[in-house]
Amino acid sequence: MFETPASVQGYGPVVALFWAYVLIALGVTLGIRQLGLPDETTLYVFLGVGLVLLKPFVPLFKRYSP
Repeated sequence: MFETPASVQGYGPVVALFWAYVLIALGVTLGIRQLGLPDETTLYVFLGVGLVLLKPFVPLFKRYSP
């Protein structure tokens, strides 16, 4: 009788931003790895890049959250 909205309604831009955030962090990490980063430190560099990318992405997440 009553239509219930989807639980993710309005979060499309936030999901797109999240995937862009992850793909940029992964791309930068893989780029650094191609330049000679040892395999043992790849995870730590990925986490570091993710932390650095939080600075520009947190305001975007706040802006696009419904």
